[in-house]
Amino acid sequence: MPQVLLRRLFLFVSLLTLALAADAVESSYPRDLMQWKEIGIPPNADQAARAIWDYAANYSTHEWRVYVEDGKVSARLVSPVRQEKGDRPPFTPKGFQFGRGDAFKRVDDGWLVGFNRGEFGASLYWFSADGNRNYKISEHQVVDFITLPGGVYAIEGLAHLGMSGGSVIRIAREPWHLQWTANPVTKLPFAPYAVAVRSDNSMLVTLSDALVSVDTNGDVVSLLDEVPWGGLYPNSSVLSSDGQKLFIGMRQFVGEFDIQARTLRLLVPSDAFLNKLPKDQERQIYKQYNR
Repeated sequence: MPQVLLRRLFLFVSLLTLALAADAVESSYPRDLMQWKEIGIPPNADQAARAIWDYAANYSTHEWRVYVEDGKVSARLVSPVRQEKGDRPPFTPKGFQFGRGDAFKRVDDGWLVGFNRGEFGASLYWFSADGNRNYKISEHQVVDFITLPGGVYAIEGLAHLGMSGGSVIRIAREPWHLQWTANPVTKLPFAPYAVAVRSDNSMLVTLSDALVSVDTNGDVVSLLDEVPWGGLYPNSSVLSSDGQKLFIGMRQFVGEFDIQARTLRLLVPSDAFLNKLPKDQERQIYKQYNR
């Protein structure tokens, strides 16, 4: 057998072995976050250790989505490639330059659909219940929809090339309008990634560079100014049953934020789920920061 074919066969077997090993580990984790362990975050003052920690977490293949099941906050592994949000319509919204939808909201006369391709563009559309009719509402980059007593709202925005910004918008069809419209409610300091609604109808919004609350008047209050998930891209958030903790799903970790104490813990099922850099890369980073 030629050497090229041998090398390809060896590579295939190696990748298959790694995949089977990963599946064996990943199928055994507890969904209940109360059984997970905390992982410490190196202080910013220790630049080398923090850089190693950041790189390892950012390169992790594990992506966690949080949800509530039987009254308990749980987490599961998901694909980082596509994270559709909301109930899905019985049709596939497509035919636009953005392809399939990313966020969905059922309304009384059909569906609101957000198409969001980041720096490549976005649109908010209305579709009829059967998907046969539609129109463009706006070019907001909808991340997720929220239902409040005042109607349908959404968080929207973009983080790209060092720039980050967003807003909360209200999407409504007023009695004197035939179509839905989208209007700004309040500006967010950074792009939003996830949102959870508290019992008083205030929102806890996970941003690219902070964690904030937004009250019913649209006032924004910072809860956490320095966050460790800059390259971990949070995708979901849910509140504990008592409303005292916010859990945030992201790459590598699940964050547990104590709202009253304003403290954050990062959780994993076990050390087996922690991504680690090769030792030679760690040594190179240490040399870079300790010249």
